Amino acid sequence: MSVFQLKKKFYFKDLLSGIVVFLVALPLCLGIALASGAPIISGIIAGIVGGIVVGFLSGSHISVAGPAAGLTAVILVQLDQLGGNYAAFLLCIIFAGILQILFGLFKLGFFANFIPNNVILGLLAAIGTILIMTQLPYLLGISDFSWTSVLNSTPERLLSQVDMGAALIGLFSLLLMLAWDSSPLKKLTLPSALIAVVMAALLNFILIKMGSAWAIQTENLIQLPNLLDAPQQVLVFPDFAYLAEPLIYTGAITLAVVASLETLLNLEAADKLDPQKRSSPPNRELWAQGTGNIVSGLIGGMPVTSVIVRSSVNANTGAKSKCSTIIHGVLLLLAILFFVPLMNMIPLSTLAAILILTGFKLTHPKLFKQLYQKGWKQFLPFIITLIAILMTDLLVGILIGLFTSSAFILYGNFHKGVRVYKENHLHGKVTRIELQPQMTFLNRSALITALEHIHPHEKLIIDATQCISIDPDIYQVIQEYQNEIAVQRQIDLSLIGFRQHYEDADDAVLDIDISTQDLQRNLTPSHVLSLLKQGNQRFVNNERLQRDIYQQIRVTADQGQHPIAAVLGCMDSRAPTEMIFDLGIGDLFSLRIAGNIAGQKVLGSLEFACQAKGSKVIVVLGHTDCGAVTSACKLQLQHKHISDVKEMPHIQYVLGPLMHSADSVYQIMQPRELSKAFIDQVTMMNVHYNIQYIVKQSQVLNDMLERGEIDIVGAIYDVKTGQVKFLDD
Repeated sequence: MSVFQLKKKFYFKDLLSGIVVFLVALPLCLGIALASGAPIISGIIAGIVGGIVVGFLSGSHISVAGPAAGLTAVILVQLDQLGGNYAAFLLCIIFAGILQILFGLFKLGFFANFIPNNVILGLLAAIGTILIMTQLPYLLGISDFSWTSVLNSTPERLLSQVDMGAALIGLFSLLLMLAWDSSPLKKLTLPSALIAVVMAALLNFILIKMGSAWAIQTENLIQLPNLLDAPQQVLVFPDFAYLAEPLIYTGAITLAVVASLETLLNLEAADKLDPQKRSSPPNRELWAQGTGNIVSGLIGGMPVTSVIVRSSVNANTGAKSKCSTIIHGVLLLLAILFFVPLMNMIPLSTLAAILILTGFKLTHPKLFKQLYQKGWKQFLPFIITLIAILMTDLLVGILIGLFTSSAFILYGNFHKGVRVYKENHLHGKVTRIELQPQMTFLNRSALITALEHIHPHEKLIIDATQCISIDPDIYQVIQEYQNEIAVQRQIDLSLIGFRQHYEDADDAVLDIDISTQDLQRNLTPSHVLSLLKQGNQRFVNNERLQRDIYQQIRVTADQGQHPIAAVLGCMDSRAPTEMIFDLGIGDLFSLRIAGNIAGQKVLGSLEFACQAKGSKVIVVLGHTDCGAVTSACKLQLQHKHISDVKEMPHIQYVLGPLMHSADSVYQIMQPRELSKAFIDQVTMMNVHYNIQYIVKQSQVLNDMLERGEIDIVGAIYDVKTGQVKFLDD
């Protein structure tokens, strides 16, 4: 597909989405203006500005701006304070827009990143529920409706209020969209909502021409004012005589804060609805909305924000770019200028069906199930946000949801913030309390609880090396513990990582991970073997000890090396011996050669490690999936000689000893093909032969072995699991 075709396809989808959003926005603009006590035309003006001006400046592909139901309470209060003077209120909108531009320029849009996902989902679900509840009367053609009257009315009285024609067309539209979306017709470019609107208007037109009693009554059709007939009676402009009125500026601040908060939340929610999961720049959105409010206020429109209802319709109808938003604004302008009679033929019940279906998608039962499965920490803030919005209003409900979510975070911080590790170091058992990167007063309780569980005479380390900041409250708790409780209980306390935060802190120099001469002298071969096994278990469990590598370098440079063991391993890159046994610098002699072959040079190194430097254990370490062993097995099965390997003439020094092991195992197993069992047995046999070679060829090591000064053991390292299996086990 060419670039031109791709853009054309996207443009066509944007055109259709723009039409559907226009059809949804039209009654919403009128209804919100009516509910806010503003002139009816001001809602349409705000919709036009939100579509064209904000749509052009915005960085969002899905978000649609316009008058929002969440601002109705704010507008009513401001108009009441200004004595119902809408011309004066327009100044509030203008100055609120200026403030929003400043919010964007000072990059205050980061606030959107701190809104929890469960609160945003609660907002979406609440909007969906509100849509369903508010649009049901329009779906049935009930013009004068309240839920209180429903509870106090009989079924016969309720049925008498229903416009049967509107209800019939509304239900027909709902079923048509459901059938369209679940059929192969969904693959067509035309959205089901547009099909429903066209079919509903056409059906009602036919009923009117037939003079049918089922034709929809006028009050249940869209009713737009005709701007061209008497524009001076419809339009309102700002009254600059009120510039000295303080209420203008306090109202502007309130309006700017509420509108910005709603915009950021709706922008975040709109990004989640975007099928392509694109991210919108919040700061750009703030100054785009601010510019829109300035323009809207100057020409008599209502305040504009990003509106989740229109945005969700925009996303559900396949919009690909913000062109759909601009198109919807242009259509609103054309409709109010030239197509008022045509627009007034559209049944409100069909638009209600579109909104009810949109609301159901926003509050789908699957959403509740998914959040419930994630646990109460996710589900409770979600459901509280939803209920709070339904019981109060959008802003108050969101604030309650944020408070609930924050309460869970605070509760978690009271019980978290530190990690306690029980570690077996070379010098003995140590308890290490690791502080988190941000240590605030919220972590004080967790730290005190951890310190209370330290027993007398224990060795304790409080590790702040990962901390970015430490509150004075936390440092005071640690100081008091160090100077009083630790002394009373005879706890050997060391602090590390505090000097970078507090100059009076005295960071300890730890040698718990360094093999010193005294430690090496006091260790027995069996104790060293136990340390190696414990280290490997930590490696397997991904619980490796925290080490100060720089400190180890300094100490070993000053005091020399005193390794506790020597490991003859393979050069395979997957078998790093220090990591496998979780040991640090200066703790281990590591000899690595292909096939872990013990030649004369290796014997010299091992004699130096044990006789001269005091190592207590020699480990001959083979490993699974060894390339050298596999090559020897292949040569054995093919009955070839080492001299047949022409491409690597020096490989004989490795394969020669390995062929001895391969031949021995072959005589026992008589394998017909290369198998894992054959390779594993040759690997193990090679370890045994190398131990025999070391004992027989080195009188020094043999004598030390007989005196119990050293131990020589074999082991196999599993490259898949990280586990070392000692053959003496």
